[in-house]
Amino acid sequence: MLIFLYVYCSIALLVALHLGWHMIFKLDRFDWHYGKGNICGVFVFFVVLWPLMMIKPRNLINPSKLFEGNFGLAARMRERSQLRENSPPCGSVICYRQEHGPYEETYGEFLFSAAEVERALRRRLEESPHLSNDDEGAILNWLLRRDEALTYPTDMPSAWSRFQYIANDLVRAGNAKVRCLKCGTDFANEQLVANDDHGRPGWNFYRLACPNGHNLLVVEKMHLLMERSLENWGQA
Repeated sequence: MLIFLYVYCSIALLVALHLGWHMIFKLDRFDWHYGKGNICGVFVFFVVLWPLMMIKPRNLINPSKLFEGNFGLAARMRERSQLRENSPPCGSVICYRQEHGPYEETYGEFLFSAAEVERALRRRLEESPHLSNDDEGAILNWLLRRDEALTYPTDMPSAWSRFQYIANDLVRAGNAKVRCLKCGTDFANEQLVANDDHGRPGWNFYRLACPNGHNLLVVEKMHLLMERSLENWGQA
């Protein structure tokens, strides 16, 4: 029994040293700021119960996946910070394709005038100044440094996920060129179909679809929590 405990504790010490080295030399300020609790919890858990690491032996070699936590929040914030410091070139035309989210797949490709996007952002920031510290402020700074001589479409960086709200407003206002990648067809703004949710329990979305029913843009609207009794009453 003593020999077993000695071996178990010895391996636990080696695991602690390995994870500790990774925590010190591989995790950055974003990992610690957005996932400190998760990092400490993972360290203690796998040092005490190190045999569980045998389920996925590759985690012994590279434990990066163990420390991700928070649905990749640190990675997203790191990418946003890098975009602020080293943004890609911006031209006179912005191309936007919504990333495949956790809810519904989308097939829209949108072209916007950079000047029109700038005006929309200025209006939004006048109404909600606190957004200057969020994606809206970063996107506006990027647009202000644009080169109007670049006439080919410039991709909107996917890390600025809040651009979906700007895109939704601009498309509904008729200020976009729209293409359905599923159909391979361009559509006029007035041909798009709005399939918005209205007060249903759970997540509600703004949806824009092409005439053939393919979702082009899906934007979170609100989340409604309803008691089960009220929900059943509404369905009666």
